Amino acid sequence: MLLLLALLEHHNTAVSSALSATTTRKGTLMIETALLAAALHLSTSETTGVTSSGSTANGRELSLQQPSRGAYSQSLRAAATVPAKDKRWAQCVLTRESGGVLHNKQSRETARNPTSSAAGRWQFLQAWQHGGSFMVKDRLVKFGIPVAEAKQVRKYLGTTPIHKWDGIWQDVLFNEVIARGGKHHWNGGSHSC
Repeated sequence: MLLLLALLEHHNTAVSSALSATTTRKGTLMIETALLAAALHLSTSETTGVTSSGSTANGRELSLQQPSRGAYSQSLRAAATVPAKDKRWAQCVLTRESGGVLHNKQSRETARNPTSSAAGRWQFLQAWQHGGSFMVKDRLVKFGIPVAEAKQVRKYLGTTPIHKWDGIWQDVLFNEVIARGGKHHWNGGSHSC
């Protein structure tokens, strides 16, 4: 019930009408039922949404182009944060691949290799764009982003070149590749990490 109340805290009108409907009835079960009914009648656009611009009045929409400014920004940052055990290695790879800085998600996000299709902070090849967008979606769901919003992110990333992805999306993909045992994709290069 506490989770349901937390979900509805931004919807005082719906909660008030649900509680008003139960004032003549007694018992916690009736209140819980009314709250659940109110929650089920809330539209998805009232609770969250997805926007490409990131400019929203209520700040509750997931921004595709500026993910650190929209809804779920804390979950997104967590999904994009390299685990402590891999930080040293990841900084070495990032320096080698694009000259980026690990703690600055926007550093070198637009980097492009002049002799291949490699692009972005981690120099993903263009072939990663489609499959990588699905990997990002999977990781977002693991970190608590609702499936509907994660699918919108996947659709956006699947049609956007990696060097145009926000650095957070690039880091989410990198972390998911690593989580699936993909460190070998960054073996070799001009210096070893």
